[in-house]
Amino acid sequence: MLTDSQIARLLDIANAGCHNGLVSEARVIYEGVLAARPGHVPALIGQALSHIVIGEYDRAETLLRDGVLSEHPDDADAKTTLGLCLCLAGKKNEAEDTLRPLAESEGASAALARSLLDNMEND
Repeated sequence: MLTDSQIARLLDIANAGCHNGLVSEARVIYEGVLAARPGHVPALIGQALSHIVIGEYDRAETLLRDGVLSEHPDDADAKTTLGLCLCLAGKKNEAEDTLRPLAESEGASAALARSLLDNMEND
């Protein structure tokens, strides 16, 4: 069984892979984590990220809405990732509706939500 530390390390590696164009490799890691821990929210968000980075916004949105937010409607990381996805997909109004409540809260997700909203306003 994988420890929390090992899971975190694997997800860090997968996320780095996504950011460096190694999407298929990252997806293998996300799948492995999910095999060990079904429904693990950070791995599900990572899977969505693997679609966002290659422009598969509809797939990412479905994963976030149906795979994460349906079970964890208050997950700030999932909501922020959904806001990013919607923004990149050109769904600015939906992105603003998703991000605005987060931007008014506290924490890392709030800072990212505010940054995304600022960028949308400056476009």
